[in-house]
Amino acid sequence: MDVLAAMGVFVRVAELGSLSAAGRDLKLSQPAVSQKISALEQHLGVRLVNRTTRQLALTEAGRTYYARAKPVLAAVDEAAELVAGAGAPLTGHLRIQAPTGFGQMYLADIAIAFQLEHPGLTFELMLDDRYVDLTEQAVDLALRFGTLRSSGLIARRFGTLRRILVAAPAYLARHGAPDTPEHLSTHRQVRFSGAAVDDTMPLTGPAGSLLVPVQTSFLANNTFVLTKALVAGLGLGGAQLPQIRAELAAGQLVQIMPDYQYAPLDVHAVYPTSHFVPAKVRLFVEHLRRALSEII
Repeated sequence: MDVLAAMGVFVRVAELGSLSAAGRDLKLSQPAVSQKISALEQHLGVRLVNRTTRQLALTEAGRTYYARAKPVLAAVDEAAELVAGAGAPLTGHLRIQAPTGFGQMYLADIAIAFQLEHPGLTFELMLDDRYVDLTEQAVDLALRFGTLRSSGLIARRFGTLRRILVAAPAYLARHGAPDTPEHLSTHRQVRFSGAAVDDTMPLTGPAGSLLVPVQTSFLANNTFVLTKALVAGLGLGGAQLPQIRAELAAGQLVQIMPDYQYAPLDVHAVYPTSHFVPAKVRLFVEHLRRALSEII
């Protein structure tokens, strides 16, 4: 039995809490995953997992083994990189998670360019606006906007995203252009459906932060859809500046009330805490830093 391979399978089962989920992640059938776990248990002489038809849970021995196995697998990867040397080609799987709209517009090209530089690497880009757990999803690095939660992750800040108020000329022709927060309340807005606030606009202006009530006309959880709604004149709203530069240049959208904006969003790359950061992650972080310096 390949103990290290079985150990890797067990770690993913422990993290995902399911044989089938680990199988999908590792590109193995569920029976193959079960066989590797059983072989590892037989090799160790202890039960690592209690499993029924409906649920799976680690035994006390399983929890102890997981805590020890995780750094062992990292140490094996570290040793392989040290022996191979700094100039060794990148291999393996690199899984990156990022917000959908920004990922489609910018990160896709950044990821493709990196994979072309490192053809031995399998690159997987997960675009999702949810706050994913890096361990559960086996994500090597995530791009996150806004204030970071206290998570114990390593964070690398790249800059900030400006978010400005915009509207289509056709909308302003019908409803007039607001010039004060009080005037905003007579308008309708297009907004992100996952926002923490409802029919309000959280803005910053000359006097500081304020929350302006504005009735919502259209919601979506995708920034491309929201941009289309703004261009169509369904309302006014906030948008990340990099994602609407083309629409501003074409005159499809115009900035309104430049003294009032949404709070800017910090942009970070986050990845799991460890004394060993794989070369594929280190090099992609630098690649990402260079690329984003021309965007944000």
